[in-house]
Amino acid sequence: MTRSTLLVLTLFLASALVQSPIFGQCGGQGWPGPFRQPVRRDRINAFSSDPGIHTDQHHTYDKYDHGHANQLHPNLNIHLLPLGDSITYGFTSSDGNGYRSILHDLLQTGNTLDFIGSTKSGTMLDNDNKGHIAAIIEQIAQSATNPLALPARPNVVLLMAGTNDLLDGLNSTAPAALSALLDTIFTTCPDAALLVATLTPLPSTPAGVVDAFNLVRAQMVQARQAAGQHILLASMASFTATDLIDGIHPTDAGYVKMANV
Repeated sequence: MTRSTLLVLTLFLASALVQSPIFGQCGGQGWPGPFRQPVRRDRINAFSSDPGIHTDQHHTYDKYDHGHANQLHPNLNIHLLPLGDSITYGFTSSDGNGYRSILHDLLQTGNTLDFIGSTKSGTMLDNDNKGHIAAIIEQIAQSATNPLALPARPNVVLLMAGTNDLLDGLNSTAPAALSALLDTIFTTCPDAALLVATLTPLPSTPAGVVDAFNLVRAQMVQARQAAGQHILLASMASFTATDLIDGIHPTDAGYVKMANV
């Protein structure tokens, strides 16, 4: 098993740090595993889309050996909603699965796992998701109200959103739209675990735009953690322009990297 997965595995591995499970209402059961934002001892800038950029803002999280089965807490009943734009959809990947098939393989052993959503994309058997090509955050929020999305009561939500807002020049409204989407998710499924990914590089946007939005979303996550919401940040800081096939979407190797970030 590799060093990490894109988003959800962070929650599984956080179980090594805390022993209080979270039970809830979504799907009749909230996130079935323990929850805590991991703490890493060697500090890096996890908000930047460029790992070479250093700012005064840092996030910390733990290194783990992800090969330990007990960290995965088997026998979990996972209803997982991949929510986002074309990267969630798997656009530009040769099999149409993007990161989802790799993540599915990592999580399904010993667990009951079901990806949900009204969109179907890719060759994988469980190809349900809620990824929409070219969608901005407000459109993703609208799609999330589909009966097969948030109302289907996932207990884990993966969120990758905001790339198209920046590409469309919606820098000023994107943070408020993201905050509203987070509200929608927790209003519908208050006991779900939400994992929010930072954005990958966008070489066509002005310098600093992606990093600034990543910092804002990291601050949102931290504030909501402090308020007791079950939310984690998944950093894509290791991504570079060479991981992108068209300056926006990952290559096949980039999707693999995303699933093992």
